Amino acid sequence: MKNATANWARETSVDTLVTLFESLVARTGGTFRDREQAALELANELVRRWCENDLTRLANGYGDEVRVDGNTYRRHARGTRRYHTLCGSIDVPRDTFRLVGKHNGPTIVPLELETGIVENATPALAFSVTQGFAERPLRHYEAEMSAAHRRVPSRSTLERIGKRVGERIRAALPLVETIVRASERIPDAAHSISVGLDRTTVPMAEPAERSRCRTRPYVRRPPEPVTVAFRMAYVATLAIHDEDGETLRSTRLASTAGEGPDELLRRLGAEVRHVLSQRPNLMLTVVQDGAPELWKLVDHWLERERFTTAAKLIDRFHVDERLAQICLAVTHRVEVARDLYQAWHTQLNRSDGAIDRICRRLNELSDAYLGQVDGDPMPRFWESRAKYRLSGEAATTAWTNLAYLDRHRKYLRYASARRRGLPIGSGVTEGACKSVITMRFKRCGQRWFEEGLSPCLQLRALHLNERLRPCFDLLLTSRKASLAVA
Repeated sequence: MKNATANWARETSVDTLVTLFESLVARTGGTFRDREQAALELANELVRRWCENDLTRLANGYGDEVRVDGNTYRRHARGTRRYHTLCGSIDVPRDTFRLVGKHNGPTIVPLELETGIVENATPALAFSVTQGFAERPLRHYEAEMSAAHRRVPSRSTLERIGKRVGERIRAALPLVETIVRASERIPDAAHSISVGLDRTTVPMAEPAERSRCRTRPYVRRPPEPVTVAFRMAYVATLAIHDEDGETLRSTRLASTAGEGPDELLRRLGAEVRHVLSQRPNLMLTVVQDGAPELWKLVDHWLERERFTTAAKLIDRFHVDERLAQICLAVTHRVEVARDLYQAWHTQLNRSDGAIDRICRRLNELSDAYLGQVDGDPMPRFWESRAKYRLSGEAATTAWTNLAYLDRHRKYLRYASARRRGLPIGSGVTEGACKSVITMRFKRCGQRWFEEGLSPCLQLRALHLNERLRPCFDLLLTSRKASLAVA
């Protein structure tokens, strides 16, 4: 009965507001388009004024002292601050409070701690900008908000909000990411997990040499000159797979070239330990490309974290690509190359020893070319397949790829991995390089400073992992929890 009464009261008040709203909009006249625009502007103004009045009421409700994180702060000075909302800017009179017992101690604004105002932005605007910053350039976000009839602040203010909220979230990641991760459920169909590490370039703006000559009288200086250099950012992934090796869920992590891979791998270790703590029977596989510096980092990480792997594999696509190049280089017809490639591809699927046989055949051919004298027969296997002579670009392609396969034989045992239901492709990691970095940080004409790239990169990864909203909410909750009235 009580719930029914509350619902009736709510619906009645909404109906009353709608009736009044309709009467106000009807006065504008014009077409439906005109009335719709007027209604949106009226709604913005109503919300803007409500925010202003509600924040003013809260600001006037504090006593002379408050406690934050166990410290006492006393009312210090009265002032007015301009805050930004999705519906326009507001001016709110509020007090600052200064730490008791310390001369010229730090000051706080209890109103901002309690309401979740971050960088002078209300929580709704702060999260909207943060998510927009993670998704696309803020000039696109600004245009989208304008098309949606929202009144957001200037682009420079949007940039400041996005970067500084990103910095706060990045600094809080060791705590908030642990809490968010703990609430994530491992899929019931999980059979194995895989990890991978990769790198891709980001255009970075770096200081350039500047002339020391100056003009007198002094005029406003132009921005410091920069050069654009492409630096390698790191991407790591953890994927959960079913018994067919298909990906059920993936987590993406990233770090800038300046930050390096150490903290990234520490976070990857925490992700793996979380999954294995819930499902210790899941097999761990490393799947990535053959870059030796990346394998060195991963091997050291596995040793440090004491993880046991079911398999270490080089991405099958990269190997197939190299095999196809070899077949085209050494055979005398495209049809022969295609048949040879298909035969080797099938053998790799069926037997772990196939790569040894393939490398033996290719080394046999290489030795035949090196010791070749006019009239000497080719090895029997190659009599009807190989070119009689091989030189130039074809020889470089064939023997470079052969050296690669020879060097990485232990990472090319795909048959047993397939039988155990393990993944053999690094599509998750390769895709993360594109989704995390390329699509956001390598747009036409973009260049990044470290202080802008680092927070945005973390926001981008959190957004793609569907962790941005809970991490943002935890950040605001922790700020509010620190405040207690004395």
